[in-house]
Amino acid sequence: MQETIEERMFLASTFLNGVAIPYTAVSTTLARYVTNLVVVNDDPVYRVSLVGSATPIRIGNNFLLACCYHQLKDTELDRVGLLSSDGQVLVTSAGVRHFIHRSESDFFDLVVFDFTAPCLAHPELQERFFRLRGIAPDAPNINTSFVQVSGFPSADQGYELEDRNHLHLVKRKIVCSLAPPPADEALVLLNIDEPLNIDPDGLSGGSAFTVQQVDGRFNAYFAGMTVRAGREQIYILKSGYIRNVMVDFINRN
Repeated sequence: MQETIEERMFLASTFLNGVAIPYTAVSTTLARYVTNLVVVNDDPVYRVSLVGSATPIRIGNNFLLACCYHQLKDTELDRVGLLSSDGQVLVTSAGVRHFIHRSESDFFDLVVFDFTAPCLAHPELQERFFRLRGIAPDAPNINTSFVQVSGFPSADQGYELEDRNHLHLVKRKIVCSLAPPPADEALVLLNIDEPLNIDPDGLSGGSAFTVQQVDGRFNAYFAGMTVRAGREQIYILKSGYIRNVMVDFINRN
């Protein structure tokens, strides 16, 4: 029996949390779930500082923001905030969780902020948070079609002050493939398909999603968060480690 147009479109889709996404929209959809990491300043002109990228995750009715501690050196953590798309709403977190003692593993560089109360007060902020329902399976290399890393490299961003106080934000979508596993079991090493033509500074904290083909169907999963980036390779912290810290954070609260 010949396939209908609807059936062919269905087979060509990638599924994210059970929702079919046309292949032409996959890259844009996966890049939705990353945001700028913003720090509130006392300066009346430079009201905020951009300190890289962050990964917004929703677990149940909890809205949490993950990033790397090294992005926040010499920063008061209660000044980390979220900026609305139109730049009119700036909110700070209601709590933070991070490791006091750190080891050589990049896992201990993870910081999680609680933005539940601000997101309930400003529902427009909620759409950038990815609803985490399951973690990416450990698939063989042959089943992984690609991994997309998204973030805001510092070199791409602009802060216009001549005529108006305006942020010019540029998001990068970086297509990668799996590299041999690193020694640190908490990490995944990725090869960038087309080496970056800019300094990768600012990509830390950005989200990563994997697209895998299983039983003839493409599925997308939250894969993790960038912890280190170069022009040709990126290290991401696995999603399972991030989820465990977030769930523990929620339970303690």
